[in-house]
Amino acid sequence: MIQSQFTVENAYLINDITNIALGNVANSLSTVLKDEIIVRNVLEVKDLNNQLLRKDYDGNVFVLTTNIIGDMKAETMLIIHNEDEQGIIEKILPRTEWGKKQMREAMLLELDNILIAAFVTKFANLFNTSIYGHVPGIKEMTKEDFNGYIKEREESMNVSYALKAELGAFKSRVNMELICMFDETLVPFVNNFDMEKAFVGHQEEGNKENKEDKKGFFKNIFG
Repeated sequence: MIQSQFTVENAYLINDITNIALGNVANSLSTVLKDEIIVRNVLEVKDLNNQLLRKDYDGNVFVLTTNIIGDMKAETMLIIHNEDEQGIIEKILPRTEWGKKQMREAMLLELDNILIAAFVTKFANLFNTSIYGHVPGIKEMTKEDFNGYIKEREESMNVSYALKAELGAFKSRVNMELICMFDETLVPFVNNFDMEKAFVGHQEEGNKENKEDKKGFFKNIFG
């Protein structure tokens, strides 16, 4: 079990900030998939071993992991089920690339890069601090593999706050889940939050060079 280290008021604060950051993720995903994105079932996770995966699915999942580093430490997991991975592939990659495993994984990694950058950028702006995502990794896992991975992370990381949200595409019906686990470095930022310094306007993720890199990736895919 994750023991809350926040007052009731600060628990509401971190939940509100989480929802704002997830809205930024939804906007980025909408741009990539060219679809309206619905953020569903946003939950604070109290027990990492309690059904993080969808209950109605027993197949393999792609787990994209990113370490968040800087003034705060966290780990994210973007979970994509097999049939949703196919749906994403069909929305983004040309048909000629569908059979190339390396290209499919590269596309998923870049998608994770974009979504986690959207989440982290908004978090950093609101807390007026410096955090960013490290290089993501990808692994296909069974439900048993995933449960073992979660147990390992729980034992090695002092989690102070964890969230889970579902991102659903309105027209294509593609779904994915985002899990984020913060360690104890989050606590002082929440407890000392300064509303006057929080940046709540629109700001593009990354600098000009990073944005050009993202365009270059998708340009290479589409030719």
